[in-house]
Amino acid sequence: MKLTFLLTALTAGTAFAAAESDLEKCQKKDSHAVSAINTFCLNSNIVVPGNCATKGFHIGTGGPKDTTVYIVGNCSPGQWVPRDICVRQLMNMCATSPGGSHGDSAQNFGRNGCQQWFINVKGAYK
Repeated sequence: MKLTFLLTALTAGTAFAAAESDLEKCQKKDSHAVSAINTFCLNSNIVVPGNCATKGFHIGTGGPKDTTVYIVGNCSPGQWVPRDICVRQLMNMCATSPGGSHGDSAQNFGRNGCQQWFINVKGAYK
């Protein structure tokens, strides 16, 4: 009985420890995406719509993994994007992007989906 409990507990602990975070999954897809997300989300003035959100952040020098992270939208009134929400949502988008991608993804967020968030790796989204 005690052995069964111990084995069950160890197995559960191993499965829990093996779960990867969104950051780890995104890092495996493209370290440029992680850097772009972290740098973009450092800005405390991201409001959608707004210049900072639309301009986003670009990392790279013309190579195949150039990455731009940005948000466009038509929210009225404008909606502020807190740093923790910015990082969490973009890391999740990258982590759950289709297999074979380098983290490129697009999703709607905000009230009534008025925010369109993009992780654009080498021109995946125009």
